[in-house]
Amino acid sequence: MKTGVRKALKAAVIGGLMAGAVIVPATTAHAAPSNCSDKYVLHEYWVNCTSGTGYYRAKVRCYKIGSSQYTTRYGVWRKVGEGLSIASCQSSEEPASGTWVLSNTKP
Repeated sequence: MKTGVRKALKAAVIGGLMAGAVIVPATTAHAAPSNCSDKYVLHEYWVNCTSGTGYYRAKVRCYKIGSSQYTTRYGVWRKVGEGLSIASCQSSEEPASGTWVLSNTKP
């Protein structure tokens, strides 16, 4: 194939691909909740996130005193800056570990 024909074919293919392309302007990435703090208070696990955007909730793994049974419990979803999400173990349980769950959109 001659060089001129190759160049023309290449230009047509690239032009066709570009015609179907959608150009999206650069935007900031989706921010997630950040600056989160946590603590255990008695049978509860507290979480509060004060920066970023989105939603968060507390998640605690509770174990039944005197056994090896674990149950995962969750706090309510909170929007960043709207206060504590508290996951509570029952009075017959102790918190074994805690973390938080994040979401960019309203769950």
